[in-house]
This record gives sequence, C-alpha cells and structure tokens, in this order.
Amino acid sequence: MKPTFVTHTSVDSFDNDFPVLYYNRSYLKSQNHSNLICYENKHFFLPVSIDQDVAISIPRSPFGSFFVKDSSNVDQFPDFIDQVKQDLKDRRIGSLKISHPSIIYDHFVHLDWLLKEGFRKDFDDINQHIPLRSGWLDGIHDMQKRKLAALQSEGFSFRKMGTDELQVAYQFVEVCRLAQELSINISYEQLKELSDQTGAYDIFGVFRSGKISALCISVRVTEKTAYYYLPATSPMFRSQSPMVLLIAGMVDYYQSQGFEHFDLGVSSIEGKPQESLRIFKERMGATQGDKTSLTLQI
Repeated sequence: MKPTFVTHTSVDSFDNDFPVLYYNRSYLKSQNHSNLICYENKHFFLPVSIDQDVAISIPRSPFGSFFVKDSSNVDQFPDFIDQVKQDLKDRRIGSLKISHPSIIYDHFVHLDWLLKEGFRKDFDDINQHIPLRSGWLDGIHDMQKRKLAALQSEGFSFRKMGTDELQVAYQFVEVCRLAQELSINISYEQLKELSDQTGAYDIFGVFRSGKISALCISVRVTEKTAYYYLPATSPMFRSQSPMVLLIAGMVDYYQSQGFEHFDLGVSSIEGKPQESLRIFKERMGATQGDKTSLTLQI
C-alpha cells in the first residue's frame, strides 16, 4: 500500500517541524512565495514555487530538494517522484528545477537517486564549509595566521551582536554591497520577519575604535550546520582583512554551541569558479564540495 500523497497549496495546511530551517512552515510562509505547492507523504517532502511553466524548489533559499522524513523506506522514492510529476503535468508545468544541497546536509535524498529518476545536471557549484573540530586554527594557512595576529595586535575585536542590532547590521551590509555595485537579495523587512519568526539568525561583528570593520548575519540552518549568509567588509578596513578575525570568532562560537559544520556557501556562479573567493575560504580551513543544480523535464 502506497503512503498517502498530499498536495498542499497553502502553507497553513501542513504542520511540520523539520530540522532544516528552509523547510519549516514559518520560514516558507515568511518568504511569500507565489504559487507555492508542497508535496508530501510520510517519507518525503518537497516544496516548490511555480514560475510560469517551471516549478522551482526553493527559489529564495540557498538550496531546495527532496527532504527525507523517514529513511526506512527510501525504496518508495520513485513512486513519490511519479506522483509529483503527474501533479505538475496536470498543472501544465514543463520542468522541475532543484538546487541540491552539499553533503553536509544529511536530510535529503542522494544525488544518485535524482539522476536515476531522470534529473539532468545543469551545473555543479563549488560549496565550501569549515568542519568544526578541535585544532581548526592550527590548520589554516600561515598567511591567515599572520593576518589574525596583526588584527588582534592592532586593536580589532570580535563580538556577537544582539538581535536588536539587526537594522544596523543590515544597513552596514547594504552600504558595503553598494560600494561593490552589488545588492542584497532580501529586504530589511523580510529579514526582520524571518528573524522574528524563526529565531535562527545571528549577528557577529569585528570592531575597531567603536566602528564596524566586518560583519556577518548568519543562519542556523540545522542543529549541526550554520550558514555564512550575509558577510560584508567595510572598504575603509579592507586592507587589514578583518573577515579573517570574524570567521575565526564565528567558528569558535558555533563550535562552542555544538555545531559540526560552518557552511561558507558557494564560490562560483552557475558553475563558474570565483577563484579568489575559493582560495580565501580554503586558506581559512574550508573543505570543498559540490552543490548541484538539476532539472527534470516533466
């Protein structure tokens, strides 16, 4: 007997507390997805947002794929995909796109399962993370060790900021991004709503003489993994590399909280490497993996 297959067209119609932030009802609701559809049975869950004739899981999040609720019956995955495909076909949707998370997120179907079911790779992005283990600092590049020592001797200090400083933090990131002719993919109002509803966002800063030199708004995506979401460095302090001290402080903090991974995100754009960014993360002790984007023709 096949597990009951349910299609939710309203976030309010399901009540799940999945151990991945992006799959929680409060997160999905705050994102204001247009035409959100969530597919689920007792083993799997997939949220998608419909854009014309394409279904995308989940477009405003770093990744979206098939969540495994119960790993005891993974052999039923082909049936679940068939049901998803049939519903999308009935809605005249031509393709399903997903951004499959890196291996540090262990709540999802295996990439091989997706390829076996007809998904085709669009590209592999470089995803880097720092394993949160003792002795991490000894393993970073000598150049980063020298920068860290120089920052500390020159009066730079790290601290975890309060949630009441979210607007200051957002404005700092916004100004730094504008200086690089870049934008933020989320408004302050959306970020505030997410922070208030989920309680999963942290703010960290590096200061010198009361001025912010570098900052990051991070996210506790799971109980094991925190994500380096909105980092920024002031142009005034770029030559001193305060981000080295910031990452070091964040690693220490999350390690003390029992986390296992600090996800530094992708170092490529649609599969094309951003080499300077990749090297910086590598020198900070990051391990490299893949985040794969795939498409299934319906």
